[in-house]
Amino acid sequence: MEYIGKFVKTHGFTGVLVLASELTAEEAPECPVEIFVVLDGLKVPFPVADFTFRNENTALVKLEFIDSVDEAAELAGCEVFADVKLRRPKDEENQWTGFAVHDAVHGNIGIINRIENFNGNIVMQVIREKKENLIPLHPQFIIKIDRKCKILYIRAPEGSI
Repeated sequence: MEYIGKFVKTHGFTGVLVLASELTAEEAPECPVEIFVVLDGLKVPFPVADFTFRNENTALVKLEFIDSVDEAAELAGCEVFADVKLRRPKDEENQWTGFAVHDAVHGNIGIINRIENFNGNIVMQVIREKKENLIPLHPQFIIKIDRKCKILYIRAPEGSI
């Protein structure tokens, strides 16, 4: 079991936690099945619903059964461990290709055609009504990720759609 970081705060309103990670971007994880959170000196297992690195050493972590800010806040400040060394998929940007995009205001936008990295600014190209839309792929705009159904729920910034 390896120390991977510490939960530093909550993010949003659905129980997501921000993990300050000891891992670098090259070691960034795929979504682990389970992590261990130190509570009262014991490593307690939590199933992971989503684990997404948002920058070099910070990840957004959604744990199963943690569904509110209050529940997540109880884990802020706790150390986090994992059973295996986690590694980033070789072609992480292509993991989003083919996902449907649903915006909170505009509804279904389209399918992610490709991901572009403009000096660290990651954007997704979505074709909507024969027009190319470049929408920031940033955690602050992501509401929910349904990996099983391949749907990305977002609240796009004004003017990007």
